[in-house]
Amino acid sequence: MIVPGADLVEVRQLKRAATQRLLGDTITISDDDWLGPTALPGWTRAHVATHLARNADVLRRYITRLASRPELERDDLVMDLEAGSRRSPLDMQIDLDTSSGLLNDTFDKITPEQWSTPLHGGLEGLTLSDLPMMRLNEVVLHHVDLDCGFVIGDIDPRAAEWLLAWNVHRRVDLAEGPGMRLTTGSGQVLRVGSGPGMSEVSGSAANLLGWLTGRLPRTAVSGAEHVSIGSLR
Repeated sequence: MIVPGADLVEVRQLKRAATQRLLGDTITISDDDWLGPTALPGWTRAHVATHLARNADVLRRYITRLASRPELERDDLVMDLEAGSRRSPLDMQIDLDTSSGLLNDTFDKITPEQWSTPLHGGLEGLTLSDLPMMRLNEVVLHHVDLDCGFVIGDIDPRAAEWLLAWNVHRRVDLAEGPGMRLTTGSGQVLRVGSGPGMSEVSGSAANLLGWLTGRLPRTAVSGAEHVSIGSLR
């Protein structure tokens, strides 16, 4: 796994817990509120929920090697997003639950030896063992985007630390940018950027994650007054 110290068993446990919390919150969203806007430009809550379901399907198909042409699958994902967002709230809830469950079943079938299998198709440098973290990232951050009572501060502390490291690694756009050192309250230190300078940015792991992914303002952390990290991720 690309996140130092991350334990696959615990990551999967956190993913399952995050998914159950998501499903517990989405079932309370009213019919009208499903069509309400989110912080993601042009996306309603229905779009976000549909994206989460299709993301589970894409990961499952990837694992089982059923998708031989990833570019076509991305096109299908766009079409499914629009069609899926027009469904009833009950249908979306069932879709979220079912797709998440099928993905978890697929993870269950991966043998200890298979977890080290290298990935391809834009995921070079990762192995199958990184996919649960990828899914945890999707579930947690888009749960926040749904704006249904779950906020950045509600993220499990261990999950927040690992997801912060995950997003630092995956933000290739920051790799050659100004140097930053991110320090969490627990003492976790992450280096971002290879450019000149070294901004010291600190805060809780959850707040740093929220800021780095564009879900919290720079005022939520310390030392980011003059740091630009781009839009929502």
